[in-house]
Order: sequence, then C-alpha cells, then structure tokens
Amino acid sequence: MTIELSTLTARQLQEESARVLAAGNGFDNSELVKFNKLANHDSHAWYRAVIAWYVEQYGGLPSTIGPGKTVKLLLQQTPAVNTASIYSYESIRTVHLELTDKCNASCPMCARNKFGGPDNEFLPNTELSLIDIKRIMPIDFVQQLSRLYLCGNYGDPIVATDMLEVLEWLRAVNPSIKLGVHTNASAKTAGWWHKLGKLLSKPGDYVKFGIDGLEDTNHIYRRGTHWRKIIDNAVAFINAGGIAQWEFIVFKHNEHQVTAAQQLSEQLGFKQFRTKKTGRFFSNTRLEGKDRQEVLNRNGELEYYIEKPDDPQYNNDSLAKEHALVDAFGSMQNYVDQTCIKCKVTEEKSLYISAEGLAFPCCWTANQLYIWYRQYKKGEIWDLIDGDTKNVSALENDLKCVIEGKYFKNIATSWSKTSVSTGKLQVCAKTCGTGFDQFASQFESKATL
Repeated sequence: MTIELSTLTARQLQEESARVLAAGNGFDNSELVKFNKLANHDSHAWYRAVIAWYVEQYGGLPSTIGPGKTVKLLLQQTPAVNTASIYSYESIRTVHLELTDKCNASCPMCARNKFGGPDNEFLPNTELSLIDIKRIMPIDFVQQLSRLYLCGNYGDPIVATDMLEVLEWLRAVNPSIKLGVHTNASAKTAGWWHKLGKLLSKPGDYVKFGIDGLEDTNHIYRRGTHWRKIIDNAVAFINAGGIAQWEFIVFKHNEHQVTAAQQLSEQLGFKQFRTKKTGRFFSNTRLEGKDRQEVLNRNGELEYYIEKPDDPQYNNDSLAKEHALVDAFGSMQNYVDQTCIKCKVTEEKSLYISAEGLAFPCCWTANQLYIWYRQYKKGEIWDLIDGDTKNVSALENDLKCVIEGKYFKNIATSWSKTSVSTGKLQVCAKTCGTGFDQFASQFESKATL
C-alpha cells in the first residue's frame, strides 16, 4: 500500500510514530539503528522512516490499522477522575514481600548503597518478624493467595532472622501457595539451606540464585559474597529436593562465562538457567542511558567500573529505544509526560509489602521513599502519602483499609493526569509506560531447563 507521508503535518507525524513506539510490535535494535541512519538527525525524516516501516508491516497508518490503532495517546484523551482503587483487597493473588532491608552484599546498582560503597543512610535497617507477618496478613488473606515471593528493594531475605519460620507458617496456612525466594545465597549454613530445600520442593516453588559469573567474576558485581559458600549452599538446597534457578546478570566482565555457567548449573542440578539483561544502565536523574557504572569503596572513592556487555544479545532492548523515543517525543521527559500507563500489578493483582510493613502496589513506588541522591522525605511518593509512612503501614492500619484507601486511589487517579507537572506519577510512567519497559526487557532471553 502506498501512502504519501509528505502530506502529513508535523503533529500527525509525531502522533503516528508515537503509536508505533507505544505498540512496540516487531521492533528490535537493528530496526532502530536503520531508522537513525535514514533520518541522519532529521526528526521529521525519522518519523517518516518509522511510519513507513509500520505501513509496510500492516498496510496502513498506525491510527487506522494494526496494533497502533488500539493505542490511546494521552493528549487525545479526556482526563477522567478515577474513583476506583487499583484493585480490591479480595482480588489480590500475589504478594511481593521484603522481609528485611538488610543485606550481606553491596552490589553497585542496588539502592541500599552508593554505587557499591557507603550505605544509604536513609534506610531504617529493619526486618519483619513472624509476629509482624501474622499481624499484617490475616489468615483469610493468606488463604486467598496463589503466590508469595521474598525479594524487595534493598535487602536479601536470607538475612532476616525469621525467614524459615515465615515460610513454614505461610505453607501451613495455605498448603497450595507457591513460595519463592530471590537471594545472593552467600549466608546461612548448609544445614539451614537443607531445611529450606525440603520446604521449597513443591511445583511452583523456587529459590532464584543471583549468581553473576564464576568464581573469578561473581564478586565483581555481587560485592561481599563468597563463591564457594554460594555453591555449597545451592548444593545443600538442591540435594534436599529444593527447586533451584540460576539467574545470571550479564556484564562485560562476565559475558564470556555464560555457557560455562549454564553447564555448571546443569551439573549441579539447577532446574533453570536464565540470563538477565539489566535495565539499570540508565540515569534516573538525567533520564538517559549510560554505558558504565562507577563502583566505589566504603570511603566513597572510585575503585572500578561495571560496563555493559559487548554482545548485543545481552543488552536491554528498552535502553536502545531511548534514542528513538527522544526523536519521537523530543525528550524522555516528554515521553514520560505523554505515555499511557499500563500498570503491571493491576493486571497481576499483586501487592508489595516492605521491610517496615508498608503496603504499596509495587516495589517501584515503594522504592521512591529512600533514594539517597535526593533530599530525605521529598518527592512525589512522599507527597502522595502526606509525608508520613504511618499512612500506608499495615502494622499500624488494617491491610484492607490501606489497599482500598485514598493513597492507593491517588496513585490510580494520577495516571489520567496530562503530565508529571500536573500530578502524573513519574515512577508509574517510567516503569509502566507503554513504550519503554526496562523491567520486561531484562527477561526476553529464553530460560533453559
């Protein structure tokens, strides 16, 4: 089908290309590189190249046919007040639980420290006990869950004192619940891991071992961890019947070891091996990608750099879209202002509970509380909870009241705002905007069994 793109106005070019980007169907890095070459820094030429690709794929303009037709551009919508909560208390089926914000490691892309060096001084350094968990989650709530996993923003769950007891109680209350743990595995004894293996041996259970390389490389990112202890713990867990998964974040310093690590995982009895393409080579302050991350010592002095992998198959595809989005929208901030939000946890019916017992829809909104490079207790989430974490505490309030209360409703209402300056939550637009998804792009590589 031939369409004369030269007749489209600048605004029409922007809107049509925005539909292509938001739909996201069929894009890869090679297409983006091709568009950039065709455009040669001419934004209108870039828009036309994107639209022409779409017309060739689907036979018409994005606004008239194919996946682009279903995209609702925010500026073309009439803002509506969202009077409903994100979900109901009774509909929740998954809980993402952070038992502690303490950790035995100091990974340089983790928010609990400053680039692997000094600790984040804003963190409360706390953990939830079994008594706390019973207080937060009533028995009838636990019984409605299909899945609960221990992960979080800052801590490693195996550091928590009552982790085993919490999992045992959850399983006793809800025998069919699927339980998961995400960990660096460099703590506790082999005997403790044997107990965990016996507990997490049912279909759907798992421990996801974050092991980013072999003995000579894993510690480069997983600072403070010990390879031999990790492997001994994994073997004890697997030998007890535990379902183990190996998750390997690929960097330049370890990309040559992916095949060897996969082979080792099979020898040890891991049920799954998966590479992870980190989305953290991105500056949240400048809203732009970066090729390397500095790593500091405890005194805040530069030690070395963590770099993106050279092999493009291990790079996060969403980061490659950054330049395309800037060309289409003028800047990443314009994209954040204009993108439609498709909330991940609304679809999953998932709830996040922090190590303080704070209830949030997701880890990304909760993560905004203690950002070390911002002023303490300042920012959009602090404003949203009226500057007081007690307002969303499930230790001090009934969990149902928090979930169906005004703070969760305010998050959902913000999605219909026309821009960040008018109240749209930037964290929601950046994380769940339809054209840029660092999280989902981490896991596009196939897992091996």
